Amino acid sequence: MSRSNKTTLKEIADYWVNHSNICETELNFDWADSYTHCWNCGDNKQRALNKKISLEKCHIIPYSLGGKDVPSNYVLLCKDCHRMAPNTSNPNDMWEWIKSNYTPFSFTGTYHIRQALVMFKQKEGYSFFDKAAHIKDLNQSIKNELQKTSVHFSCRLNASTLYFTMRNIIQDN
Repeated sequence: MSRSNKTTLKEIADYWVNHSNICETELNFDWADSYTHCWNCGDNKQRALNKKISLEKCHIIPYSLGGKDVPSNYVLLCKDCHRMAPNTSNPNDMWEWIKSNYTPFSFTGTYHIRQALVMFKQKEGYSFFDKAAHIKDLNQSIKNELQKTSVHFSCRLNASTLYFTMRNIIQDN
């Protein structure tokens, strides 16, 4: 049995803009930007190589668990967030996950940095900022270390690359 996903990105965004009772103060994007921003991380910026992110249709209830091809069963996510999204039959899990990733004050573009900071604390046992407080020119140290990194797939530094960058900064200072 073949499946066809005929629901468009516009139909999904239109549905949620017109039918959602979710307050945008709990999200990393405004409903007015739902056509252009990832609904989880809020990313929409032009990235390396002047490529805009491409939003993907992500099932709230996956097709394999009986999810339908209707606007109410989709959210719009960037490729990275789509890979991390929950795959469960509970329709509330997706929105709970999206809300749990909210960044106060809408610090645009900080989602992956926050992930890296959590990873750093888990792996190293202390806060990056606590240990980096003594570094005289932290900005220059970050710039120097970032020159030793690269990106692939999404054209942005992922959380693990950022974690190792932070770790190297601490080790070098």
